[in-house]
Parts: sequence; C-alpha cells; structure tokens
Amino acid sequence: MKWGHNVHETIEKSLFIEEIDKASFLRDALNFEVFINMNEDFLKSAYTFLEGKRSEYIFGVYIDYPFCISNCNYCIYHSLNYGSYKTKISEYENAVISQIKNISYLLDDFKPDTIYWGGGTPSLWSDQALATITTIIPGYNTIPVKKIELHPYDLSRQKIDTIINTVNPDIVSIGIQSLNENSCQVQHRINVSVERITQIVKAFHDHGIWVNIDLVALFGGDSETDWMVFEDDLNTICNVVKPDVITSIPNYRTHLNYMEQIPRFRSVLKNACNGKYRAPSDFALSMDSEDIKKYGRNDHWIATDEYWDFVKKNKIYSSTGPKTGIKTNQMVFAFGGAEQHRVYSYLPDNKTVVYSHYSFKENKFCFSTMGDI
Repeated sequence: MKWGHNVHETIEKSLFIEEIDKASFLRDALNFEVFINMNEDFLKSAYTFLEGKRSEYIFGVYIDYPFCISNCNYCIYHSLNYGSYKTKISEYENAVISQIKNISYLLDDFKPDTIYWGGGTPSLWSDQALATITTIIPGYNTIPVKKIELHPYDLSRQKIDTIINTVNPDIVSIGIQSLNENSCQVQHRINVSVERITQIVKAFHDHGIWVNIDLVALFGGDSETDWMVFEDDLNTICNVVKPDVITSIPNYRTHLNYMEQIPRFRSVLKNACNGKYRAPSDFALSMDSEDIKKYGRNDHWIATDEYWDFVKKNKIYSSTGPKTGIKTNQMVFAFGGAEQHRVYSYLPDNKTVVYSHYSFKENKFCFSTMGDI
C-alpha cells in the first residue's frame, strides 16, 4: 500500500496541497516528523484521528498531475514536461490509480470533505483515468466540495464536457496568469485569447460551477509597462470574462523586492473591485505596513459576495503546509507527484508529514527523510 502526497494553500487555492522547492522545504519544515513507513505508521495514525473525532477535522484529498505542456519560467513547482514524459504518462496514471485503490477502504469509512485536483496541469489527465479515479473513490459525487485546476489551452468543448460530467467540480480554477501575449512569451506560457477564455467561463457557469481565474502581476517583467499590463489584465477579467473569484499575486521572480510591491499591487486590486468584487476582509487589502507584513507572501483574492457566501458555508480552506505550520483541525491525503515535483500529506497534530513522489527509474512511489530531499 503505497500512496502519495502534497499540501496547498488557503481559502481559494484551497484545499490541501503545495509543491514547494527543495530550499523552502529544508528551510521551513525542519521541525516536522516524517514517517517513511506510510503503510503502518501514517495510516494507523490517520485512522485513529478520523475514528476518534471525525467531526472535528477537515479531511481533504489531493490528486496531483505533475505534467505541463509548456513549463513556465516563473514556476517553482518543478513540473515535468509532458512531451518529454509522453511515453510515461500511462505508467504514472496507473500508479496513482493503484495508490487510491489501496486506500479506498479508508475513504469508504471516512468520506472526505473535499477533493482538490492540482498539478502541474490536471486538465491533461486522460479521460479514462479521470473516469477510473472518480469511480474508485467511494461516494465521489457526494463529497461536498470538489475543485480542479485547468489550463485554458486544453479546454476543447469535449474536454469541458468531460470535466463537468466526470470530475463534477464545484469550482474550477483556470490558470491565465496574463492575457498579454508578450508577457506569456517571456514566461514560455501558452497564451489563450480573451474571447476563448470568456467562452470557457460561460460554459462552466451554465452548469452552476464556480470559476476562479489566476493572474500574476508583473508576469512579463518589472517595468512600468508591466504594471500597466497587469491593470489591463485585471480590468478585462473583471469586466469581460467575469469569473466568480480572482486569485492573484506578484511575480516572485523579478528584480524588485517582493514585499515592496504589495502596496501598489493592492491598490490595483482595490481599483478593479468596482462594486462587484471584494476581498475577504479589510485586512487582506490593507495598506498598513504591519498588516502587510503579517499577511506575508500569500495569495490575494477578490470575489463576488455570492462566492464568499459559498466559501463561508463550505469547508474549502487549507493550511499552507509545513512551511508555516499545520492547522490542527485539518488532515490531507495526497496522491501522485513525480520526480522533483513532490507532494506531501499531513495529520492534524502539527508534526506529522509524509513527503513523497513517483520515481520513473524505480517504478514506484518513494518516501524521503529530510536529509534525502
């Protein structure tokens, strides 16, 4: 029984999983215990938590797809190039299916509160693999909140129908990053037209599915022109594309000091709200230097009132994982990850983390101690 692992972040990128780079993991997670023997130690501990006081814990499942058609320069998540691993795709998908099958008994005994399909690019899962996974997870369609990340380039009408009918998501998160063709070229990201993105959002809205759009400020660089591009991107998304929520953050990989960009970044977000969107709190867009420092390098969200009502009523929150501490009311089982694109699971005891990945060389999932990472 070998299965995978990871941890993502907060309110909207929600649910449970974050692939972080080696330096961050070593720097921020040294105080956490790693179980190598997931079969016995981790699963036994997980079962104890769930059997004892299930109602006290948010129980999340994360399913990872580590491949991307095009690898963006700004990305720190070590995603694997789809073309380079094309002959290995079926092997990976079958390995994840086996992982989930091996622990389906626990998912049958304790229904998750939420499932998050992350990556990489989850819209690249084969239709057959999606159908198999959603079938082998007991009571999949009754799980309260299901969310999947998507790249608009992959979303043909047929793929949209597959996502809607098979994954049955409550929320889709569409990775735009920028509408500007030049900015996307700088980052080696596939650019998709505003018209096509608007059609995609409408297709999901027509089925009552919440839509998030991801945008990155200063995506193409750190000049004054790049600030204007971000303002244009945000205004177009708010007024033309019209998603339910927008998740945004400044580009980490510019020459500018990241935290020094937050006041201007927040000012742009405030101007874009225009009565339709709002932040989850005044603190989230505060210009006070101490508030900004406390908020840290987290994502920013603006959303409609209806979406914030949905968030309030549903368990779609996640912790940021080991680098900032594990919330004691949450636990995550994460499946997948491959090579350097690694993921991890955790228990709600503020110490137990399993860090793992699939090795194509060894044809199995591997689990690492801190010293081996």
